[in-house]
Amino acid sequence: MKKLVLAILCALSTTACLMSLPEITTLPNVQLPLVNEEKSTWNSSDYVGKPVMLVFMGSWCPWCKRTMPAVMQAAEKFGDQVEIVAVFMDNDVKPVQAALKEHQFTVKSVYNGGELAEALSVQGLPHTIVFDKKHRAVQHWEGFSNDRLKDFEAALQKLTK
Repeated sequence: MKKLVLAILCALSTTACLMSLPEITTLPNVQLPLVNEEKSTWNSSDYVGKPVMLVFMGSWCPWCKRTMPAVMQAAEKFGDQVEIVAVFMDNDVKPVQAALKEHQFTVKSVYNGGELAEALSVQGLPHTIVFDKKHRAVQHWEGFSNDRLKDFEAALQKLTK
């Protein structure tokens, strides 16, 4: 009887975990305000034919700030071949500007990314999604890792061959 109950609990637990996996498929056409350019927007449709890497962050998020160096290094190495954008959840630009300045973060950044995050099933921060040239999601990571730069490089290398 104990084995049966255990088997049922494992099955339910597995089903619950599978149901919570994001159903990320394609990058929608979206316009988001750029952080350091007044009255300017970033348009995903401008980059059709080019891979895109979106890194969802919050100006208040300590793990996002720890991910910034990996994002900057990936942008330095692949930025001419891949559109790399930090998408901040903040609705107010001022805290984002302060975080960028504090961490000398120079990667293209947008804010007010909550609706896009919701559309792409982003649940935790930081969250990175890599899209191929046709803007189909090919890789994603949630959370911080000391090995994130290696993850970024491996995924982006495949897209830029």
